[in-house]
Amino acid sequence: MLNPSINYALADVISAPQPKQDPAALLPEDPFTGYFNDFAEAPVAEPLIKSRSASRWLRDIHSMVSQNAYLFQQTMNGKSGPAVFANNRDMYMLSSYDYLGLLGHPYIENASINAIKKYSTGTGGARMLAGTNQLHRQLEKKIADFKGKEAAIVFSSGYMANLAAISTLVQKTDRVIADELVHRSLIDALHMSHIEFEKFRHNDVAHLEQLLQKPNDAKKTFIIIEGIYSMEGDICPLPEIVALKKKYGAFIILDEAHSIGVLGATGRGVDEHFGVSPDDVEVYTSALSKAIPGGGGFIATSKQAVIFMQHAASSFVFSSAMSPANAGASLAGIEMIEQEGPERIAKVFENARYLKTHLNRLGFGTGQTQSPIIPVIVGDREKTLKLSAKLYELGFLANPVIFPAVPPGGDRLRLCVTAAQSKLMLDEVIFAFDVAKQYI
Repeated sequence: MLNPSINYALADVISAPQPKQDPAALLPEDPFTGYFNDFAEAPVAEPLIKSRSASRWLRDIHSMVSQNAYLFQQTMNGKSGPAVFANNRDMYMLSSYDYLGLLGHPYIENASINAIKKYSTGTGGARMLAGTNQLHRQLEKKIADFKGKEAAIVFSSGYMANLAAISTLVQKTDRVIADELVHRSLIDALHMSHIEFEKFRHNDVAHLEQLLQKPNDAKKTFIIIEGIYSMEGDICPLPEIVALKKKYGAFIILDEAHSIGVLGATGRGVDEHFGVSPDDVEVYTSALSKAIPGGGGFIATSKQAVIFMQHAASSFVFSSAMSPANAGASLAGIEMIEQEGPERIAKVFENARYLKTHLNRLGFGTGQTQSPIIPVIVGDREKTLKLSAKLYELGFLANPVIFPAVPPGGDRLRLCVTAAQSKLMLDEVIFAFDVAKQYI
């Protein structure tokens, strides 16, 4: 592990004698256990998966593995957190969604353990049948109160929650206008429900209004947005969007996966951040696996809408219930945000400002981020992979994000700052980026 101060002479550090290390230990794990090593060129897609998409993925994966630049699916050998043990060595984690640093919190871990002791490891069925327990009820009440809504409903993942929201609340006779950068789960839900939709330019309220003004015969209009956008780190202009919603009689579906626990004085989300009433947002959705360190997802909305989804949402009726361990951890996670949220929120934003300032000083672009998500925009696929691989060699896990996850030219590393990172850790991150940039 590196251990410099911010005040260093880079040439002196690089030229100083370094202890010898096994080169193989500095390379990323091959999660495919050597499969691609048997092919000088990318393997041909077998009949089962033969398609243009499969061929492209096999080609891209083969290229990354052969260059020791496949930094996805790296295996953790213990708990996640600001420091992890992976590939038989200690590393710093720079891509975890643990924004408030609550992973490993004793209170939350004990709540999860106690949930297993009382309710066992599973629920024995879907919520509609035999799978509902007291923790689900308590968690849904806690979420509804936390988000200021009449009721809430929990699912086994945030993806499932978004599928439920779209498939039950939006009809083919409705109009949908979504920010162009909303999460893939929302886009998938619209496609699966065979609902046509339009996209407005990211956070462009004027373009949204242009689309709202277009003549239409829709029964309802839905605006789909996120609190914090996961690739850019910027925040939706909620007050302006609420104003347009009221002007044109629309409904808002707001995904708070990356903003709940992070935005607002007490972590209640983007509405609290802007001082917007929860009554002005009809539907909140979120994962429970980021600032809240559990697993699952939720929808917070009206009581009547929840009752409808309990009977009409396939991902609730025909899917396994959230596990007791995840329900217990999620409930305890919200309780910890209620107790420690303000201090942890202040710390994560302090850390984000510090890291962003020094990355900018080193010449790295960080886009328009306003949150603990810091995109280090490289703009070139190969350079992005090289930067990620060099950081891995130095002991830092920073996942690359390349096409098709972002448009061509938007290639980047996506860093996630947490409240658990110390200033010394961040100084080491900054030093590592200064070293790694020499290689791209």
